[in-house]
Amino acid sequence: MRALNHRALRRSMLALLCLGLLGPLAARAADNTPALTVGLIAASTAENVTEDWKPLIEALARELQTPVKVLASKNYADISGALKDGSVQVAWINNKLAIELVENDQAAVFAQMVRLDGSRGYKSVLFARKGGPIQSLADVITRPGSYSFGAGDKKSTSGYLVPNYYVFAKNKIAPEKHFKQLSHANHMDNFLAVADGRVDLATNNTEELPRYQAEFAEKFARVSVIWESPLIPNDPMVYRKDLPVATQQRIKKFFTAYGRTEAEKATLKRINGLGSFRASSNYQLRPVVDLELFQALTNAMAENAKSPEKLAAVMGALTKRAARLDTVLNATRLDSP
Repeated sequence: MRALNHRALRRSMLALLCLGLLGPLAARAADNTPALTVGLIAASTAENVTEDWKPLIEALARELQTPVKVLASKNYADISGALKDGSVQVAWINNKLAIELVENDQAAVFAQMVRLDGSRGYKSVLFARKGGPIQSLADVITRPGSYSFGAGDKKSTSGYLVPNYYVFAKNKIAPEKHFKQLSHANHMDNFLAVADGRVDLATNNTEELPRYQAEFAEKFARVSVIWESPLIPNDPMVYRKDLPVATQQRIKKFFTAYGRTEAEKATLKRINGLGSFRASSNYQLRPVVDLELFQALTNAMAENAKSPEKLAAVMGALTKRAARLDTVLNATRLDSP
């Protein structure tokens, strides 16, 4: 009987020992947090952006106890496509890209970038060379065929959507016809093109100005801002809708808590002069959705003015899209801070 008790005791002790050793691993397996890839839009270079985000990405990997990789690209379509096909699960993107992903039920906004000064918005700008022939927006509008223009990526909010509406659509200008030369590039390349005299005019935004002033002081002194847009909501952070809910919650909690230590504050400052990430939702896209739909309506009316049938069809499609987006955004309105 004693032998049986000893064997039972040894089995019990072994079971307890195994439980103690495997407990953390079992808990991690039960949590089942998948490996992640974070997508980042590179306003300068992919290498610079990856380096700026490195401490945050490493902290996220420690928090989730899972590998976290980075995909950084100057090409907006690279990040958007990777989110769509599932090779990227979390991303920093602009409002225009976020609208497309939210509309297709592929991703959701969970946080918004907040600047060091507490601001939650930025402005699109037009740059011209200081002392050059373009001194005001009126110079651009009244002299068709005179200047070269560096536009942003067609999926850029501040580099394309906003100036296309406020500067061109409202003045009944088609950029491809108005300028003697039209090119598309990212923000830094457009800034350098104006500073070096390779284009006369280019788009940019107020988020990037402090970086240029710090890194390219001499070149920055060669350019001037001739136009600023109304305020645009700061860029969102999104995650894919098919991530486990528990993982989504942990990611959101991590980002909205990040920035409490001095090291974390320094990292956020390097990431485009940020102060924090604020909890947000799809509803933050409302102003840009309204802008995009109004521009689409303006373009449709101009392009189909002589064809009532085509205009009616386009208007019907736009009305359906507006209703669909209204439903998607309002569904998260009560969750918006």
